[in-house]
Amino acid sequence: MTDITSELLSGASPFLSGLFYDSLKRKVVLKAVNNPEDMLIVRVITFPGITKYSESIEEIDDELIDGVIGINWLNDSQICIKTNLREIIITLTGKPHGQTVT
Repeated sequence: MTDITSELLSGASPFLSGLFYDSLKRKVVLKAVNNPEDMLIVRVITFPGITKYSESIEEIDDELIDGVIGINWLNDSQICIKTNLREIIITLTGKPHGQTVT
């Protein structure tokens, strides 16, 4: 396993304002914020070329802000995205990338 969490977050907090899977565009998008108080989106992380998606959801706590625990390559084409609320395993043909929002 290769941890790419800090590379993708690149200075953003691990807290998320959104995590979306777009099955038509075959991508997963994470929106990382500056801090849990302001919740300003400062980084958008995209995982393109999804060929397989699976998600397991932990017990939902409405008071909990979802946040990234880890993003790891499992092998050459699979990534595990672990958050406070879910674990997502994706198989992809593209490479994940982050974009800073100004």
